[in-house]
Amino acid sequence: MRDILQYMGLFVDGRGYFGEVKKVELPKLTMATRDFSASGMAGPIKVRMSRLANALEMKLNFDTMPRELFDVLSVSEGEEFPFRVKGSVQGADGVTVAHEIVARGFIEELDEGSWEDGAEAPFAQTVSLRHYERWIDGVEKWAVNPVGMIIRRNGVDLLADHRANIGR
Repeated sequence: MRDILQYMGLFVDGRGYFGEVKKVELPKLTMATRDFSASGMAGPIKVRMSRLANALEMKLNFDTMPRELFDVLSVSEGEEFPFRVKGSVQGADGVTVAHEIVARGFIEELDEGSWEDGAEAPFAQTVSLRHYERWIDGVEKWAVNPVGMIIRRNGVDLLADHRANIGR
């Protein structure tokens, strides 16, 4: 049996949304590439470009309409909010491991779905991320800050030399 997410909690600006958040869609880390081909090669290969291929985003899905989350929607650049997603994963051996996402961003889309009398009122927010960290059992696995030109894997700053080369 594989590791299974047993419990999850969402915290926005320090307030917990236990029992209200239903699903969190995590960002996809896709590295930018370009095709490269040269004489003597039988065909092109993909070469990594030391950057992300797309903007990072997460989707927060609720079965309720938490009133406070309407307040984080803004149209002004620079207004961002911090949030965390914490999970507990248990393996077949019974051992539990903490998983955590630390992020900051702004609401790109507010989706209230459709209303139906007597049914849950769905509510979803798509968050455009400016900062993303992934932690497992207290160990940082990824830290990505596109504006700051930072990509860390297991604590190693993969873009430090590039920043130094351009004076950042």
